[in-house]
Amino acid sequence: MALKDFMNRPEPARVEPAPPPAVPKPSAQSPLHTTYLGASITVTGELHCGESLRIDGRVKGEIHGDQLITIGDKGVVHAAIESDTVVIAGEVKGDIKARRKITLESTARVIGDLSTPGIVIQEGARLEGRIVIGGGPPPEAVQPEKEKPKPREKSNGGASALPPVIASGA
Repeated sequence: MALKDFMNRPEPARVEPAPPPAVPKPSAQSPLHTTYLGASITVTGELHCGESLRIDGRVKGEIHGDQLITIGDKGVVHAAIESDTVVIAGEVKGDIKARRKITLESTARVIGDLSTPGIVIQEGARLEGRIVIGGGPPPEAVQPEKEKPKPREKSNGGASALPPVIASGA
């Protein structure tokens, strides 16, 4: 092959590498940073978590979270839970307060009161307790206005009900 033939030859098609797959943005249901308590973990006491937390083990005490707390279907929690969002698929005995939403999956078994502005309860979930939805005070804090006492009614056309006093002069 002569040099001139080599120089006039068309260039082969370039194959561009495929772009990397897009990294999903974190959402409340699938955060990128999550702490896991596996099935073999047992925790007793007060638990504070600044990132999302998934519990597949056992916890007894209190749980305070800043983001999403998920109780897996094998998780057993005997604790009060307070967080931004709470998803229950396992067993919880204790009151649950969420600043955004509580979700009870179909396998959830909950004994306790729920307080949240938003709630999702899937068919099959079991709940024994009260649900307070909204941002206001709990129902027991709202009390009806006290009735004002009624003025005493006068009898005898405005006269006193006592017999008149008769004064005698001596």
